[in-house]
Amino acid sequence: MKVNRNALSHPAFFNRYVEMVGEDSIIDLLVNSFEKMKLDMLVIANTNFDYAYAENKWTIKTLIRHCIDTELIFMSRALSIARNDKNPIQSFDENAYATESIAAYQKEELIDELLHARKSNVLLYKSFKDEWLISREGRTDKGESISLLSIAHIIIGHWLHHKRILTEKYGIEFN
Repeated sequence: MKVNRNALSHPAFFNRYVEMVGEDSIIDLLVNSFEKMKLDMLVIANTNFDYAYAENKWTIKTLIRHCIDTELIFMSRALSIARNDKNPIQSFDENAYATESIAAYQKEELIDELLHARKSNVLLYKSFKDEWLISREGRTDKGESISLLSIAHIIIGHWLHHKRILTEKYGIEFN
């Protein structure tokens, strides 16, 4: 099913991620994003994960950990919506998560975990009925609507956003 942009419903904050994603079927988009992410991780594997482009900015390690956390959080949100959970979707403070994520992570483990999280999102979305993508929505803790289809776009676009930052701020050249 090709994406109908009119079926997307999400808080305006997420437009910056959603607008980075194409208009193929959401499963094709997710599968392709996973394949591209695998290639991106080959590039990332050759970087210094302790590098930050400026003082008080995240290291590459922290940025990757943030992307993992976000993948997992949005996976949980998608699952809640798919299962018709009527509880509000809670926001999270990405900086507080980053502060609490400081640990001696191994580069290879972070790369593996990010790829596993994306693969899990692909498999989760493959388990959904097509009609759920446009008919199922949740409510945020601020009362805003967010659709299952929008969450998939946010998941894909979030990595693309950070990949652009890795290029522009950290000087990483992706293929």
